[in-house]
Amino acid sequence: MSTFWWIVRKELALFFADPKGAAMVIVVPLVLGVMMGFIFNPSDGPSPIAVVVVNEDGGPEVGKLIERLGRESSLKVEALSAAEAREGVSKGDIGVAVDFGPGSSAHLKPAAMFASGERASLTMWVDPSHKTEADIVQGLLTKVMMESVFAEVGDPASQRKMFDDLRADLGASGAERPELARFLDQGAAFAGENEARVAAPGAEGAAAPAAGGGMALKPPLDIVIEPVVAAGPTAGFNGFAHTFAGMLMQFLLFSASGHAKTLFAERNAGTLDRLRMTMASKAQILLGTAAAIGVVSMLASAVVFGAAMLFFDVSLRSGPLAFGLVVLGQAALVGSFSLLLAGLANSEKQLDSLGTMAILFLCFVSGAWVPAFMLPEFMQQLGPFVPTRWLLDGMAGATWRGVGLLHAGKCAGALFGFSAIFAAIGLRRFKWG
Repeated sequence: MSTFWWIVRKELALFFADPKGAAMVIVVPLVLGVMMGFIFNPSDGPSPIAVVVVNEDGGPEVGKLIERLGRESSLKVEALSAAEAREGVSKGDIGVAVDFGPGSSAHLKPAAMFASGERASLTMWVDPSHKTEADIVQGLLTKVMMESVFAEVGDPASQRKMFDDLRADLGASGAERPELARFLDQGAAFAGENEARVAAPGAEGAAAPAAGGGMALKPPLDIVIEPVVAAGPTAGFNGFAHTFAGMLMQFLLFSASGHAKTLFAERNAGTLDRLRMTMASKAQILLGTAAAIGVVSMLASAVVFGAAMLFFDVSLRSGPLAFGLVVLGQAALVGSFSLLLAGLANSEKQLDSLGTMAILFLCFVSGAWVPAFMLPEFMQQLGPFVPTRWLLDGMAGATWRGVGLLHAGKCAGALFGFSAIFAAIGLRRFKWG
């Protein structure tokens, strides 16, 4: 039994011999727990969904409706022109845009809720990858439209106009539906009496309008959902393109972490010292190992997306050159990430904990795990400063979005920039002894 306890003490001594590595065992779950808690237990509620509104109508009713939308705590409303909004949605910069076309104000009236036959509508431009946000916005927009119109029903003048409009819509068919025509006439007369009563001195308010008639209640404007993709109306969101890109990125980064451990093993075995006895410089040795993992990354990308194209209908809508640029940027990122981890960690235990935390954080913030709108607002703002966000945007643009070569070059340029920074830190910090 004494041998058993000796082995326990020995293992604990080895564990605590590296204080930083031991601390990371506690720090990593704490950090990840905090990040997940921001999503599933937010202290100040979920982050508002960004929605762009386009007011081509210019009427007061649409203006009031947009003002009500802006007061919704779940929405963050911004006004843009139709061209800017549509282009932003097509590029993926905007998730949802609502277009109030000319004449919308004329239909934001109580009578429109009872109208049958051909109805007026508004258009909601949607990025197909933001379907969840679009569904939420559609529900809130319907609610706000109904509230905006119902606010007018309490006004006697609006009540009378509603009954007059409904009676006018009934037209000549009133002879075939005498009970409905009589109800509308009585409603208009009742609303007129209410209007006169409110206008009289000392009036206390209007009576409630009559209800009935069996007519279905609908939003004053129908909502037409129009997915917008740069590749054209026949293109659409391909979930496999997103999941393949996200999972490939995640496991290539884990592969880079494993490659960094290999560097430690070669250093401990004296392999790196023997390489330094040749004409190779330190930078050549480290960059050569990073280039190797970069080549593996490109081969993996070719095989994975080849299978995706063959079996899951994934297309390179921006062309092979755009896709190749992003893959090249990904290879540079993966190789430099291995150098960064090898340079920052002092032991394999530290490297394991640091690599796991860094990879999970990068995947978390980039939106590879959960929709970006579910992230806290400050994490959403981290997007441009995280290389994995540029990588996923580049992959989406090169595949299902079809944004074009310029967008791919922009994303690849950002990846090369991050890679240069990571490689410089790794080369400077790597310990040869």
